[in-house]
Amino acid sequence: MKTCCIVVIGHVDHGKTSLVHALTGIETDRLPEEKARGMSITPGFAHSTNPDGTIDFIDAPGHADFIQAMICGATGASGALVVVSAVEGIGAQTLEHLCIAGLLGIKNGVVAVTKSDLLSPSQMAVRLIEIRASMLRTPFAKAPLVVCSALTRYGLADLQMALEVFLSDTNDTPRPLQSFLPIDRVFTYTGQGTIVTGTLLGKDLRVGETVALQPSGQNTTIRSLQSRGEKRDVIYAGERMAANLRGVGVADIARGEVLCTVGSGNPSACLDAHIQLSPDAALALKHMDEVRVSFGTSSVVASVRIFGGARISPADSGYVQLRFKEPVVAFAGQRGVVRRLSPSETIGGAVFIDPQATLAKSGDKKRVAVLEAAQTQDAKVIAKALCCSHGGVARLSDVSRISRTTLHAADLQLSDSFQTLGDDKISTTENIVACQTDVLNFLAAFHRAYPLCAMAPHKIIAQSGTSPALVQHAISTLLARRQIRQKDNKFAVYQHDPMALLSGAQGVRLTDIENAFRKAGLAPLELENLIQNQLDMDLLEILKDSGCLVSLKNISLKQSLLIHADSVASAATNLSAAFPASQLFTTSEARTALATSRRVIVPVLEHFDNCGVTIRKGSTRQMGNTNLVSLPPST
Repeated sequence: MKTCCIVVIGHVDHGKTSLVHALTGIETDRLPEEKARGMSITPGFAHSTNPDGTIDFIDAPGHADFIQAMICGATGASGALVVVSAVEGIGAQTLEHLCIAGLLGIKNGVVAVTKSDLLSPSQMAVRLIEIRASMLRTPFAKAPLVVCSALTRYGLADLQMALEVFLSDTNDTPRPLQSFLPIDRVFTYTGQGTIVTGTLLGKDLRVGETVALQPSGQNTTIRSLQSRGEKRDVIYAGERMAANLRGVGVADIARGEVLCTVGSGNPSACLDAHIQLSPDAALALKHMDEVRVSFGTSSVVASVRIFGGARISPADSGYVQLRFKEPVVAFAGQRGVVRRLSPSETIGGAVFIDPQATLAKSGDKKRVAVLEAAQTQDAKVIAKALCCSHGGVARLSDVSRISRTTLHAADLQLSDSFQTLGDDKISTTENIVACQTDVLNFLAAFHRAYPLCAMAPHKIIAQSGTSPALVQHAISTLLARRQIRQKDNKFAVYQHDPMALLSGAQGVRLTDIENAFRKAGLAPLELENLIQNQLDMDLLEILKDSGCLVSLKNISLKQSLLIHADSVASAATNLSAAFPASQLFTTSEARTALATSRRVIVPVLEHFDNCGVTIRKGSTRQMGNTNLVSLPPST
């Protein structure tokens, strides 16, 4: 059965509650204070059912002091019933309510001109002209006018028919992708526990489902569900509902809390939005102004950072970042009402573009490009803008959130021109190829400048302004293709062979250095006595890169020792001879067998452990495969 939710708005004392009662038979003023004062203070709820479906009515308070309650009541509404007293005509609060409804994206409305029994036909004709003229500058200028009376029931059938049109209207207001219930009431019920109510947005909710309360982050389970006084196993999006929650107390649920699907509705203290200022706003909105932003059932003060400008003038619009003192919960596409703190007035509306934004400066043009791309709702356009803003890489989850689509749908839209880098990161094929080319070019340039330097440090290919994730992806791909090679945190083009570039004299010097290490055996050389200049340093690196010298790390002493590979191989052979395969030996026994110092034996054995030459068993070792001695230690 079709359902729709209609917010009932209008000036105080114009007869909203009486009209809803006449339409539904339900009294929406339930609080003793409301009955005593004869006016609504909080939203009231009623419904009517006919063969075409069920209409939920949210009776919003009409008094100026309860604007936030009116905004709260309009959350999730697909249409508005505007109540105007035929005796008084359009009231000031009615006009503000009409403005707010428009800012919240409510486009459809019906105007009920009530108390018609108190005017003559001629007086009514004049009043209707006045009402229509007063509404010309509102979002409901063309809404149908229905003359009626809650007292005599005149015109109620016509009004009911006008409202039933909402059941067949397509509501294109953005909705969250998951279940999202802004909580407007919290109370306890004897024998059941905590009850929350609201208008369900997004996806359906079912009994037994585990859900989250945000922004507090508490998980809870739905014990039972109710809608329009009846127990239900499932509540459909767009319906008014009540949920009985397990394991949560009333005191645990703060104002503005949202009940949502686990894993969604992540809170943030920073939201990017587009603000449209009303032409009736008294003053411009300035950079760093504080305003009250009302959305869902939240009403929170935010500091406004205006992108690309110092102010937004009345009737103008602009992109802003709203920064809150505490995290709030919203969804992309959600609308909010912006009100000035003092004097209190509605100055415009906001549409949230990224409800989980990161801090950005007002002059960040790349971020503005992302916000502009978001208006297209095209995942490719948004992904490319995000890549440009983040060094060539975007997160698929960001694309999904900002484009208001699922991860799967966003992935499908991007599959022909984007590639996954892992960990939710994506980039364009073009960016990936360009980064790989840059890595090769940077290494080639380094080899031309330093031909005898075996490897280039990582900083040579860590491109400024390029995401480290993109650079690492390029490195991994080039390594897999054997276009580059890596040792520790250094890199070289695969074909680069500094040995082949040595002159005769340089070759002789290389042999001298190697022989010095070969002669030293396991005794560490003092490099300052051997290495005389930059050429020697380069030759030393060539020997290390070629495997002639092995770098052994003594982690406890934070030292590295260079030993000739032949000496390391001899040490493995000698240990194997001293300790047969099944015999356990200690570090001290190995040091004695090799006639060396503890400073040397510790890194030698750790190197052998990494290679598989020795197998560690607690504080002892036994020999493994001595044929593995030539392998470098794993990094």
